[in-house]
Parts: sequence; structure tokens; C-alpha cells
Amino acid sequence: MTLSAEYLATVLNSTLREVTPLLLVTLCACVCSKVSVFNIALEGTLLTSAFFAFLTQYFTRNIYLSVLVSVLVAMLITFIMAFFIVHLNGQSMIVGMAINTFSLGFTTFMLSMVFNTKGTVNAMTPNGLLTGLTKLSIPGLRDIPIVRTVFNNLTVIDYLAFALAIVTYIVMYKTVIGFRLRAIGINKSAASSLGIRVKRYQIISTTISGGMIGLAGCLLTLGSVTLFTQNISAARGYVALAANNLCKGHPLGALLSSFLFGFTKALASVLQNTAAKQQLLECIPYVSTIAAMAIYNVIARRKSKALS
Repeated sequence: MTLSAEYLATVLNSTLREVTPLLLVTLCACVCSKVSVFNIALEGTLLTSAFFAFLTQYFTRNIYLSVLVSVLVAMLITFIMAFFIVHLNGQSMIVGMAINTFSLGFTTFMLSMVFNTKGTVNAMTPNGLLTGLTKLSIPGLRDIPIVRTVFNNLTVIDYLAFALAIVTYIVMYKTVIGFRLRAIGINKSAASSLGIRVKRYQIISTTISGGMIGLAGCLLTLGSVTLFTQNISAARGYVALAANNLCKGHPLGALLSSFLFGFTKALASVLQNTAAKQQLLECIPYVSTIAAMAIYNVIARRKSKALS
């Protein structure tokens, strides 16, 4: 392994492709946390939307319809979760874990029923090769050697993910709607006394933010690779919860925390070409998540002691 500018550009490119789906899920977690809805169903929502994105593309060969179906499925699942938690006063942990467990079983069952396999379905089908999301080639960047490598094979959703982080920040912190949403998260009773329909805002905002998980699902199955494998989400939903805790629900902070975890995931993928054990490499993203949360908790406790 030779450390060079081109190699570092390849690592950064891999990092970007790992960051964007995680960032989209983390942004959904940010919105949910701001309106005081604990959404642990991120993992199941991501897995199910990824499956339906691939399934739609498999049968229709229409990438726009695939993206639309994935987004709608994610929004439907998030709406169901929000309805049970907000309107029916269900326990968020129980509702979320029920959705996650159901999603894993449902996608595994459908994988067996539709594709007659419990493993992986790739892009090669009896009717020809499936096509994924179109890769963008920006004219000004594709002529610069190192920069071209950094932005190689990125799709429109990859670029959209970073734009959505900025849009979410503007909506949350620069608009009246965002003020109301944050007021709900701070004190629901006080927000209700101001005439804010708390439950309606919680359900609608949570449901809309679920659409970002649908975009992340498209990236997993139709982005850099075009395939679906059992449990393709690979705990990204839980990592997104950790990323959201690190940034305290701030959309721009989600960029930094997602980069942290995305880099460790990319590093594990890049090191597969070395003599390191595969099992150890697969542990890197999850160990880094635990380490980051431990360090964050230690710093938070020291700050609270210093203030007291």
C-alpha cells in the first residue's frame, strides 16, 4: 500500500460515499429529536426502503419511480412509528424495536419469495443488467486529476445529502416553523399553550423527515453498487442515532459526526486490501462508534461537574 495523493483521494471518495447515506439518516434523527420523538426505527426504515428501491428497479427499470417508491415507503413507516408514539402514547423503544425486527424478517422473507434466495441479489437479471443511480460528472472538476478522483462515482443524491443538511438547518433555525418545532422539543406544554398543535407538528415533521431515509435506502442499493443483500443497512440506523447524540440534533453538526463514522467505515473498506484480518476490519466502524460515545459522555460529565 503506497501512501500518495491519489490514494488519499481514493480514501476520501470512499468516505464521501459512506457518509451520504449515514448523513441522510442522521438528519432524520435530528428532526425527530428536535420534536421530542425518539426514533429508534431508523434501522428498519432504512432496510425496508432499500429493499423496495431495488425491487421497484428490478421490475420497472425506472430509476425515478424507484426513488419515489423508496421515499414513500420510508415516509409510511415513519408515519406509523410517529402515530403509535405520539397519538397512541406507545413506548418509543418498543415501537421502534418492533419495526426494526419486523423489517428484518419482512425483507428476508420477501427476498426468499421474490428472488428465491436468502443472500444477495445482484444487478444481473434474466432481462439484462440493472442500472443504478446516474453518476454525475461535474465539468469543472473532472479535468483536475486528484479532485476528479475525490468526486468520482457520486450520484445526485450524494450531492443532495449535503444540500439537505443546509436546508434542514435553515428551516430549523431561521424560520417560524423551525422555531415551533424546537419549542415542542424544549417544552411541549409551553408550546401547546402558545396555540401550537403539538401532535400534528410532531407527526408531520417526523413523517417528512423519513423521506430522507428513503433517499439513503436508494444509495445503498442503487448507488455505488446495484444489489440488495440481506441486512444491507448494517446497523447504519443505530450509528446514525449515535451521530445524532454527538451533534445534539444540530443539522450542521450532523455533517461532522457523519464524517467521523463514515471515515471509519471507508477506512475498513480500504484496508481490506492489506494483510489485516477481515473480522477485525469489520469491527472498526462499530468500535469507533462506542469509543466516540464514551469520550463524548466523559466530556459531558466533566462539563456538568464544572458548571455545578
